[in-house]
Amino acid sequence: MSLAFDIAVEPPNVLASTLAELLNARGVDAASIVAVRNTLHADDISNDFRTLADVIDANVLPMLDRMQDGPRIAHNTLVLSFAALDGGRARLTGFRRFLMRREGIVPTDIVYDYDAAHLLYAFIARAQTPVFYDAFAEDGLDDLIGKLVVQWPQPLERDIVEANDPALEVLST
Repeated sequence: MSLAFDIAVEPPNVLASTLAELLNARGVDAASIVAVRNTLHADDISNDFRTLADVIDANVLPMLDRMQDGPRIAHNTLVLSFAALDGGRARLTGFRRFLMRREGIVPTDIVYDYDAAHLLYAFIARAQTPVFYDAFAEDGLDDLIGKLVVQWPQPLERDIVEANDPALEVLST
């Protein structure tokens, strides 16, 4: 007679110096993923959103990175979303698949998020080519969300990079 036990297996705590090493050690192909460093654009600041922390507290950061000026993220791309921190650091906030919408078509969850309406309208007013994405959560990195901190490569204005960029250094997990 044998006994079967359900054992919860934690993902390995891998010491990695780069994001690519960490992802690859977990069986996730870093070469097929982009990383986005989200900040609050100066033109998007309002009484409700003075800082990126205000955006995070209002739970609208997942919306913010789905609005891009131009088709900067290819359709059907895996995306690691990060929130900008001081000193060029960034904290992982999500792992999702982005599906590009036709130009000018805004997802209804963004249109009808009245708490974040200012961000949408400010983005549309400043963007030359407003592009919106649908996003669907991906599995495999849930334990890193909110914990993984990386050093973003210079220049910081380069807010979308390949996840296998060797300058994306892991600071903490």
